[in-house]
Amino acid sequence: MAARIDANINKETINFICAQIGVTTAFLAKKTGLAEDKVGLWLDASNDAYPTLNQAKTLAKALKVPFAGLYMQKDNLPIKQLPSLRNLRTLQYASVDESSLNLAIAELIRCHEFLISAESELDITARLLALPTIPDTASVAEYAGLIRTYFKLELNDQFKLQSARQFYLYIRQQVENKGIFVHCFTGVDVEVARGISIFNETAPIVGINDNDRYPAKTFSIIHELVHILKKQSTLCNEMFTSFSSQNEEVFCNAVAGEVLVPTASLRVVLTAQKITSFSLDTIEAIAKKYSVSKEVIIRRLYDTDRISKDEYETYANEIRQNFEKERQAQKVARKEGRAPKIAKVPSREAVDKTSPAICKVLLIGYGDGYFSKQEVSGLLGIKEKHIPKFLTEVAKW
Repeated sequence: MAARIDANINKETINFICAQIGVTTAFLAKKTGLAEDKVGLWLDASNDAYPTLNQAKTLAKALKVPFAGLYMQKDNLPIKQLPSLRNLRTLQYASVDESSLNLAIAELIRCHEFLISAESELDITARLLALPTIPDTASVAEYAGLIRTYFKLELNDQFKLQSARQFYLYIRQQVENKGIFVHCFTGVDVEVARGISIFNETAPIVGINDNDRYPAKTFSIIHELVHILKKQSTLCNEMFTSFSSQNEEVFCNAVAGEVLVPTASLRVVLTAQKITSFSLDTIEAIAKKYSVSKEVIIRRLYDTDRISKDEYETYANEIRQNFEKERQAQKVARKEGRAPKIAKVPSREAVDKTSPAICKVLLIGYGDGYFSKQEVSGLLGIKEKHIPKFLTEVAKW
């Protein structure tokens, strides 16, 4: 039997990381699969209990820091205190462990700092931020019109795109072209957070939940963009269907809906197709035309007085119920071995998750020999064998 090898990590450093980011012992216990009191001993500087090497590596992974970082002095770690974000979420439970969300925010900031550093090293001209000035009194329609014009969101482009994924990538690129960093965060349930906006005067950040569906991601980008234009830093999770008591969320949802499905355009589509009554099939067809979700379409129909609030809520409940039925059916099928195996495409997932600006930096840096394949693999979190496909897709932009 092999002798146990302890990892003599720097307990002061781990406590510093947890305090700076806001990570609980309960969260680390869940991630390591061990009892909370045992993990607590690893953080207790007065106790001589240490994790094994494998446990320490799991700890580093949970904290999203390099394993070597657990041995470093805390002053040598680039761990910053999280910015103050206004919580506009509606949470199902009164008490939620925010550790995973706090780690996601820290990851967004780290990725953004990596981009700035890499662009400087590679002498790549960064996109200059010059946000439009929008009066506080601007209406939903005025806001949406300015966003479409300033970020060059063309309806012809929208209708030509063949899938919700392509539309998501298009919106993300158009927003980043104006100097706003758009990147997906991971490890957070969509019920906890769908979008994050971090405003600053030089390089704002829009964070989108990687676990969400493509139409939801697209909506979240525009929703968070409105917060950025209003110079707000926020946490959000209620999109599409919300009749929220939070005025900011109601406004951002309304603007996002008007941007993605403009009232004038919707009127033309309904008239041209002679649509005067609605069914879920009709709603789905309209959603596919605009590459948005059915939830967005029923909200737009309600906002433009095409359906009543009762009809809206009936459709919303039906859509939710159908989605839940499909999800449960898939669970049962997987459990019984009947579910079709959908092959994952790691290179595509990396593209979808990663800021277009970072994708470009990795493409140029790898081509110039600044990044090795191993480094690109580590940065993206995919195996080296998938890097060529990733670079090929990025090179097409």
